[in-house]
Amino acid sequence: MKMELGLSQQQTIKQIQTLSPQMYMSMEILCLNSLDLEERIDTELEDNVALELTEPEKDVSAESSPRDSDARDADSRDGAASGDGEADLTADDNFDERFEQWTDYSREEFGTRRVSSYAGDKDGKLEALSNTQDRPLSLQEQLERQVDLLDDGELRQLAGGPDTVDIAELRELCTSVIYNIDNRGYLMYSLEEIRVALESPPSEDAIFQALTVIQNLDPPGIGGRDLKECLLLQLRRDPQQYPLEERIVREHLDDLGRNRLPKIAKSLGISIESVKSAGENIASLNPRPGLLFGGEAPPFIKPDVVVEEVEGKYVVRVESDYSPRLHISSHYQSLYKQAKQDPEIRKYLKKKMDNAEWLIAAIRQRQSTLQRIANEIVEIQKGFLDHGISRLKPLKMVEVAERVGVHVSTISRAISDKYMQTPRGIFPMKFFFTGGASKSDGSTEARGSVIQRIKTLIENEDKARPLSDIDIARKLAEDFNIKISRRTVTKYREAEGLASSRERRTY
Repeated sequence: MKMELGLSQQQTIKQIQTLSPQMYMSMEILCLNSLDLEERIDTELEDNVALELTEPEKDVSAESSPRDSDARDADSRDGAASGDGEADLTADDNFDERFEQWTDYSREEFGTRRVSSYAGDKDGKLEALSNTQDRPLSLQEQLERQVDLLDDGELRQLAGGPDTVDIAELRELCTSVIYNIDNRGYLMYSLEEIRVALESPPSEDAIFQALTVIQNLDPPGIGGRDLKECLLLQLRRDPQQYPLEERIVREHLDDLGRNRLPKIAKSLGISIESVKSAGENIASLNPRPGLLFGGEAPPFIKPDVVVEEVEGKYVVRVESDYSPRLHISSHYQSLYKQAKQDPEIRKYLKKKMDNAEWLIAAIRQRQSTLQRIANEIVEIQKGFLDHGISRLKPLKMVEVAERVGVHVSTISRAISDKYMQTPRGIFPMKFFFTGGASKSDGSTEARGSVIQRIKTLIENEDKARPLSDIDIARKLAEDFNIKISRRTVTKYREAEGLASSRERRTY
């Protein structure tokens, strides 16, 4: 029996679920924090001719009552859910209705926002530039400036070597060494590696003199090849002599870091009190002197949600002052109406106005979703706002999703990379969603609360007999009914950078 091979076509019917462009945009806008949303709006304003900024009017809040605003909001939601946008714009009557809704959107936005009473001219970009901090000088730039300020005699004196090295060559070598120092202030490569990597390798004496110059610059410790040399450079720059400290750094730095004071005392034949005093002097040194200069400026955070206490109650609002007021251009709406005989123009304008409408609706939906989620978070975590971290409750996204009536993925998108400003500080919104430890009564204690209790136990412990992780786990169970294992205590302690009991012990 032969089997024939060939090509054929078959037609099948099946159902698949797809997302409309409106839904894609809504999900995308929901994920953006306030700064990213600001950038997205600026991009849309450049790309979409039908999208414009609404100019504020001081008396706009008196034009409509809150009841009218609520009615328009309900009508607009009904209109947005009525069906496909393409079908809506096909009929002129429906288009006129949507035109009125777009106008109402703009009025409502200004009816709910504060408008500045200042009538003078302002240049927003100029104000922003005037209030922008200058970029801090990097460590390398700081060191180069110091070398430039040295005259030839001072440079030769700091180098401390023979006069066989040309002064101009010495300055160039100093620059080469400077740009081989990392942000901590340590030399990243050996002098030999730096020397042979140069286009015209200098002598070993020349490159060593250049390093000596750098190690005599500020801050003390710069140019050290490791932690030991960094600390020794700082000790030697002090007018006072520290022979014991220098010996401990050279021979017992690791033991000092692990708090093995008796071992150091026995090895050096001195008392533990002498080791403790020397250890305190060493601890006052800077192990990363380069971090005093340069570095990145701290990230600028705009809270998306603000929580304020007003007359004993917490009021939640979603910040919208940063968001420009958008509306659909009336000029292009008129062009659309007039272009009945030109389908290409109507198609182009319809696409632009659809995109503008979807963006405005997505922003409004984002604000509404954030508001509802923030309200639930504040209601659940009121104990934290009243009393602090010890009252933070364990909270899962699915719990808030059920209370708000949305999918858990919507909660995840809504709180992603967003911050909430509260009377207790600014926190990522994810901070309020945390797991917890079981208690003997069946309830749970939030992870942050457990960590705070561990910190409190360590702060109040007998420093001569610090609590081990097993002791901490036992005390949590006895004093707070919190049941966690020794391993969990260790994980929480190390995550917070807390030393072990051996390293915390004082002698």
